[in-house]
Amino acid sequence: MTDKKNLMVVVKRMAFTLFIILIYVMGTYIPLPFAEITSRYEQILHSSSLSIMGIMSGASLTRLSIFSLGINPFMIVMLIMQLLMFTKILGVDALSVEQVEYLQQFLILILTVVQAVLFTYSMIPERNLKRDITIVLILTAGSLIVVWFTFINTKYGIGGGMPIILVNILASIVPTIIKMIKDLRSLDNFYWLLFLLFLLIFGLLYFWVAFIHTYYPLKVINTSLPSYDPEVIFPIGLNMGAMMTYMTGMALLMIPTMLQPYFPPDSFIDQPYFQAIFTAVLTFLLFYFFTFMQFPPKDQARNFRDGHNYIPNVRPGKPTQMYLRKLLLIITFPGAILTTIQLTLGLFGTNMLGKYAGLAVIPMNAVMLAMFISGMKDQVMTLLYPYKYDRYMKEI
Repeated sequence: MTDKKNLMVVVKRMAFTLFIILIYVMGTYIPLPFAEITSRYEQILHSSSLSIMGIMSGASLTRLSIFSLGINPFMIVMLIMQLLMFTKILGVDALSVEQVEYLQQFLILILTVVQAVLFTYSMIPERNLKRDITIVLILTAGSLIVVWFTFINTKYGIGGGMPIILVNILASIVPTIIKMIKDLRSLDNFYWLLFLLFLLIFGLLYFWVAFIHTYYPLKVINTSLPSYDPEVIFPIGLNMGAMMTYMTGMALLMIPTMLQPYFPPDSFIDQPYFQAIFTAVLTFLLFYFFTFMQFPPKDQARNFRDGHNYIPNVRPGKPTQMYLRKLLLIITFPGAILTTIQLTLGLFGTNMLGKYAGLAVIPMNAVMLAMFISGMKDQVMTLLYPYKYDRYMKEI
């Protein structure tokens, strides 16, 4: 009876997540009142990677709906909060859990209003105070509803905000693939090119899924075990920071693009080279930031010492902390470079490939799908552990 109860917990969580997805999809088809895609806004969408960034960060900017901003403000605030906690600036790390939640919600509200104002002013060049305030209020309310979906899905469902981003990716990748196939039909050796395209996608998927689960086997000695026992392997992931880099990086990269209408047409912010360099540097730094957030050397060194685990030839305490920091910088460097190349080429390869821009976008979307699905699968497997344990105990 207990195993069926544990299984029903997982089923209910999956059903709740599907319900959230259904409500979100319905909301994306409710049009934003008084809004229409102007020539200036359409020019920004086609001349930049704004729509792709929005999709990857939980926003839907190509279809003007009440949920257009999505969870984009939440992603940025999450980065700000983690940065404040990590650097211990303003004493945020000393706040209680309840106080941190209030601060986070306040920052989400402020940033949502700011993004709604920027979005409204970049979309509609003519000013009408009553109409603009109405659009800003609707966008703010819609985004806060989606953020609430994320919170309750984290508590009662599976994946937090990942299902919302997955829906956006799937909604964009299918039309992109269809358009890409139509464009390739005009070329010679169409079927060979199509075969190579799908081979490339599946190759990337296979590589990234394998890379996500690749780890560095750090050997440690546990002094509480008998001396004749072998060294314990402590796994350190090589690609820990990739998923959060994609999600939060896209949210941050949207800000300069949304500011484009407020700069002259030939300003540096409009230059593809500046955008590409800015994307590459930001991605590289974010990857390491989230890697050190998930595996803080100081905390891990303290846990090693408290758990009687010691790295051979390394003294406990500060030397272990410095050793782990140096090790992380080295072993995660390939992941940082690969993520930077993948994200930069995926976003700005569209400007270089013209009508074949899908060749740059599709692989990036495929990698995102692989990472999110893998993350949600791991969460489901964790939730299924009590059920599998009960089944195992019955078989003994």
